[in-house]
Amino acid sequence: MYILIMLVAAAVVVDFILRKVLDIPRSKFWGKYEYESLALERWDKYVMVAFVLFLILDMIFMVVETYIVSFLFLVVNILLKSIDEWKYKQETKEYVTSFVQMGFFFTAFVLLASGRI
Repeated sequence: MYILIMLVAAAVVVDFILRKVLDIPRSKFWGKYEYESLALERWDKYVMVAFVLFLILDMIFMVVETYIVSFLFLVVNILLKSIDEWKYKQETKEYVTSFVQMGFFFTAFVLLASGRI
């Protein structure tokens, strides 16, 4: 559990440092992301619906652990956001922080799924 807390703290510190170095303004914490690509926005909606349906089915039938579904949703959601930023908003360099966040979430997922945490 301490490894997970340290991983989250490292993600926050790295995000803060990257935003300072690359001169990226802070985004809203709970703000909705506005996609530039309609196709990626549709994919985001499909991922959300699939996540909710799979989470409900998982709670009923207990196929896999709930945290696995949640981490996979976060990784896919951040991946869609970072692809949109990379393709359409390269001047803001926000995609760098999104890819780093995705890396930290994926690392936490791998550590949790392998039983190391």
